Amino acid sequence: MDNELNKQRIIDEFLRCFRKMLMDPELSGELTRIAKEYINEPDAYERIAAEVSSQTTLKIQENHTEADRMFIKLLMSVVKGDSLLY
Repeated sequence: MDNELNKQRIIDEFLRCFRKMLMDPELSGELTRIAKEYINEPDAYERIAAEVSSQTTLKIQENHTEADRMFIKLLMSVVKGDSLLY
């Protein structure tokens, strides 16, 4: 039961993030810009998470939740995939 509650909490947190992105059209571009800026840094994951939290309306806690980790990894994957297209 705890596992199911945890999965639902992660999904809910992820959905809140996507709602914010849909409500603020500029947010998506800002997230991509941040990820592109730090993607090649040795501590890219941490830098991107910190910058997203400080420069946007999305707040990522210092102790990252599973949803935070999934979101940052997805953001990094999108930017890496985008760079492969060019």
